[in-house]
Amino acid sequence: MKCFFKLKILSLALFIMILSNIAVAQNAVLPITIDYPLLNSLVESSLFKKAEKEVELVKDPMGCKMVFISDPEFSRESSRLRFELKVRLKAGVELNNDCYLPVEWEGYVVFYQTPVIDPETFRLSFRTEDSRVLNKKHEPGIISGPLWNLVKEKVHTQVDGIRIDLIPCVNEMKSFLAVMFPQSNLDKAVTMVESMKSGKIEVQDKAVRIAMNVDVSSVYDETRKKKEEPLSEEELSGFIDTWQTMDAFIVYTLGSLSGQSLTANERQKVFETVLDTRYRFLEELDKPEKENDFVRTQFVEAWSNLSFLFKHHMGKTPSSSPMGTLAFFSSLDALKALDALGPAMGIEISRDGLLRMARLISDGQRAGSDLSYSFAVDKNLRKVMGLGTELKESPEYIEEEPGKEQDFLHRILNRLLSVVLKVIGISPYSEAIAAEKKKPDREDPTKWLPDEENIDKYVEKVRQELKTTADQTVVKTNPDPEFRDLFYLIVDAVAWQESCFRQFKKEKGVVEYLRSYNNTSVGLMQINEKVWRGMYDPEKLKWNIRYNMAAGCEIVDLYLQKYVLKKMAEKKYPVLENKDNVARTLYALYNGGPGEFSKFLNRLEKKKFYSSDDLFNEKYLWVKNGQWEKASICLVGE
Repeated sequence: MKCFFKLKILSLALFIMILSNIAVAQNAVLPITIDYPLLNSLVESSLFKKAEKEVELVKDPMGCKMVFISDPEFSRESSRLRFELKVRLKAGVELNNDCYLPVEWEGYVVFYQTPVIDPETFRLSFRTEDSRVLNKKHEPGIISGPLWNLVKEKVHTQVDGIRIDLIPCVNEMKSFLAVMFPQSNLDKAVTMVESMKSGKIEVQDKAVRIAMNVDVSSVYDETRKKKEEPLSEEELSGFIDTWQTMDAFIVYTLGSLSGQSLTANERQKVFETVLDTRYRFLEELDKPEKENDFVRTQFVEAWSNLSFLFKHHMGKTPSSSPMGTLAFFSSLDALKALDALGPAMGIEISRDGLLRMARLISDGQRAGSDLSYSFAVDKNLRKVMGLGTELKESPEYIEEEPGKEQDFLHRILNRLLSVVLKVIGISPYSEAIAAEKKKPDREDPTKWLPDEENIDKYVEKVRQELKTTADQTVVKTNPDPEFRDLFYLIVDAVAWQESCFRQFKKEKGVVEYLRSYNNTSVGLMQINEKVWRGMYDPEKLKWNIRYNMAAGCEIVDLYLQKYVLKKMAEKKYPVLENKDNVARTLYALYNGGPGEFSKFLNRLEKKKFYSSDDLFNEKYLWVKNGQWEKASICLVGE
């Protein structure tokens, strides 16, 4: 009997566990997280008109009663929401059209509140549990009876009447999520989003979090598995188009940060996310079978990496619509929460969904984007990535006198003298000389074809241009003097490894720019057009050798100063105390992106290198030892 009873208990427990698992599979919590700076903006938009900084609650023609509120600020104190308002008060006795015994006070009123959401209307309100008064120094204060009566009558009433209508946010979430499912599942997706209901509200350290409960049973399918299989031409085209839309969306949203003061760590996170996302896409394209969840996985990872940064900066200075900013964050967080349920959800990234998100954060300064995959230089992207202003079309350089080599200091002094003369209105050269020295954006490419009869002269000519370009990068970025010589070595070695010092080649009598075997990288420094999209002009990379050099030098400098040396400062990588290892690590990054940092150090530790690692090291040692004659091996053969 006891055994039978235990068996019944075990069966019941198992049944409850099965029901619990089904419940987990069929329900999801989608968070609406309102960070306090954004909550401030939402309340300001409900209290103040656009140009107002404060609200006048009492309009007394006699000026005997005055109540102004301003500077709403939310935070957390213990388990409650703390809402502070700056208050200016004046109260007196009105008699015979005059004001007697006026008393003024300025300070703060603090409300301790519990946030409440109406499940039918999705309106967020705040129930005041307690309040207190602080003086201008934020110290506990006391105000007279008439003034306190004004606070109770006007300020409390105003605060208790604050409502934030979350319907626009909820509707945007529903619209966004519905189009993130295949068209064949649209009806089921609509059923899912329409089941959305408000749940528990939490007052957190940095935000108010509202749980939105949604029944996902209409779209959840456990038989749906992650698969990899060859794509048809049509499917491959769709795959590429969707990824490009995603990349354009990331670039567009990063534009919202261009006016912000990003820290070095924040810029590095942007740098890593953008470049690694692009390098991994190129790797995926090279695979015979594409992962069908690849774009969605990349998008969710990118948002996970960057969401904290967007919320920190955009929350403080939202677009013209704080509600649009909240809908933007909430929709993407909801996608992330659904994605955590795995392939069974069947989510796909759609162009329509990303367009909706881009429009939510557009403002007067940045018109809504069509998310076209443009190769035009994007000044905002360059700024956020830490690249600064756009490269000049044809970088200035100083001609060397035949047979005379100028050292670095001499070149810098020459350049400074030229700038000073221009500032005071004196041209350092006559117009004829200046015209002769002006270098067109697209020179005759035949001037840069290797002369097989005089390879040494050709290599020296390219080296001089590389050094001049590297000089300009050094002047612009002022790298650590300890690594300046290493920078020059790496630049030469990269040019040797990537193109054997060539920008152009001649085939069947036609001169063309050099392009990599997979048609992604161009020119002497082999700049990858897709990886560095928006940061460099593709036509100039192809046809202007000096522009290509400048881009390559800038990328080397960026990896050296803002990545490798930054990692070295963490004192976690003793192997990088060897400068030769620094050079090899930097090339791995140049060739494969930031994700190669730890991968290359692992290869270095195991002494198991890629062929590209060994080939670069060979060129680097030749440069270091001045073995320039070996360039003939790749220029004309043994």
